[in-house]
This record gives sequence, structure tokens and C-alpha cells, in this order.
Amino acid sequence: MMYSRNKFNRLTRNEYLPEIIMIIVMIIMIHFCNTYYEYTGNQYVLIDDDHLNEFCPLYPSTMQGSKDVIMLENAEWSDSPNVQMGGIFAPNDCKSRQELAVIIPFRNREYHLKLLLKYLHPYLQKQKRSYHVFVVEQIGNVTFNKGIIMNVAFQEALKTRSTFNCFIFHDVDLVPENDYNVYECDKKAPRHLSPAVDELRYVLMYNHLVGGVLALSKEQFTKVNGWSNLYWGWGAEDDDMAERIRNSSYRLSRPPNHIGRYKMIRHEKRERAVNRHKLLQGWKRYLNDGVKQLDKIDYTIENVHQEKLYTHILVNLTRSATHQLDYLLE
Repeated sequence: MMYSRNKFNRLTRNEYLPEIIMIIVMIIMIHFCNTYYEYTGNQYVLIDDDHLNEFCPLYPSTMQGSKDVIMLENAEWSDSPNVQMGGIFAPNDCKSRQELAVIIPFRNREYHLKLLLKYLHPYLQKQKRSYHVFVVEQIGNVTFNKGIIMNVAFQEALKTRSTFNCFIFHDVDLVPENDYNVYECDKKAPRHLSPAVDELRYVLMYNHLVGGVLALSKEQFTKVNGWSNLYWGWGAEDDDMAERIRNSSYRLSRPPNHIGRYKMIRHEKRERAVNRHKLLQGWKRYLNDGVKQLDKIDYTIENVHQEKLYTHILVNLTRSATHQLDYLLE
């Protein structure tokens, strides 16, 4: 018996020690790399600066942290009894920190919208946010122009309530997993809320990424002149926004990857913008191409009406809608 124990101890010391050391070193290296990349990506947790407790806490006790997102085979419109008609909510036991306009660009994604709102309303209510959800839809068969309809939604939201001071542009196919990722605008700079997406292995792909979920204050959005109106099709409009943010002397911030986690709802990719690379190279036109130039865009707002869980903005575009800005492409 003593011989067997000594043999086991010897094997443990001699045979497994290198593997144990290697595992420990790998864990340390992974931690170091994650810390380094979060530092270079300007990823940090927001700190509550309201020392007088005048507003709702930044991290209320109702928050629960990580939650599994279940991809239902047949998503249905869910009941959210606390939501007012039009997708409006405000906490009744504390003063709202900010007035949020959550803008969701949309087209032919009803399943995605149902699933997102099923999770998003309870998520924001646990955070005690005061918010209003706007779903902006481009109708017609012309190629999708995400930038125009988000600029339109910004203006229409302010017509609904002039006190909105934080605008969150939210892709319809991303569902948040951790409610400690607070939906709040950073006073210092625009905040990219979705650095870690499951389809991208929960890793921030590059430091200038702003796609997915992006929060800007009213002042920040106006300073960068909103989104470009010229990207017809999918791709590069988010990178264009990143350049606008950087050129406006902002340093983009993000939550850490373990907090800013999202589940992507699978979907078919839209038609790519054929001239996206040329457009992105000419991003410096941004002062002449954005929300301030909407009066040069040929679009019509067909309807603005309140649904049970959101306010629906229907925008009609033709492919020639941006012809007055074509000179910027030369």
C-alpha cells in the first residue's frame, strides 16, 4: 500500500507537473491578453457619478446579470404589462437617469423583432430605464438604406418627445445576454454596447467596430452628423460612423466582453453595398452627408403609429432618393 502511494506521488510530481504549469501559464496569458485587448478597446464598466442619489441607481437591485437567450422556433408577440402603447416605459419609484430613444431599423424581420422585444422590454425595465422603442421600417422593394431610415427615426423621435437625450441604435438581430450592460449614454463619448457577439466568438473583432448596438447622446449624434445617407445595401455604414466619431475627437467606449455579450439571431445576409469601399474611403464628406442633409433626400414618411410594444415609423424611399448628394461621390 505504501509502495503504491509513493508511486502515485512520484508520478504526480514528475509526470503531471509540466502539464499543470503549462495550463497555469496559459490561463495567465489568456487573462493578460483579455485585459490588454479590453484596455486598447477602451472597455470599462460605467461608474455611477450621482452621489446625491437623485436618480435611479445605475445598477439597481432588480438586475440579474447573465441570462440565457432561448431561440424559440416560433416567436410570438409577448405580453409586457408595464409597457404603455407605443413601447413606452418609465419607472415609478425613482427619477429616470436619461430619456432613451431605442431605434431599431427593420425590414422583413418579424421573427427577429418579436424575439428581440420579448427580451428587451424586461431587460430595460430591470435597469429602471425610461425609454421609448421606435421601429423604423423601409417599405418598397428598393435596396435597403439603413443610414437614411435611422437619421429619419432620430428626427421623428425628437418630434415625439423633445427631451430624449440618449439614442440607442439597435440591430434587430442582436439580443442582450447580461443586464449589467446598462443602456445608457456615456457623457464622454459614444458607447458601443455590443463588443461580444456569439457569432464572433464573443470577441471584439477590431477597436473601431461600432456595429450592432450603439448609444449616442443627442449632442454626440448631432456633432458627428448622424449616419451617412449614401450606403445602399449592407456593409461599411458602421465603419463610416466609426470614422465620424474618431474625427469628432471622441474616443469610443465599450463594456468589457463578459458584460457586453449578445446572441445573434440567424438570418440571411442582405445585398451588399456595391460601392461601399469607395464610399468608406471618402468618409471625410461627413459634414455634407448626414442627418443635417435629410432635407436633400427624397423620402416620404407614410405613417407613424403606435403598436402595443413599439412606435412604428414607415419610410418610403426610391433609389434616386439621394440624387442631390451624388456630387459627393465624384
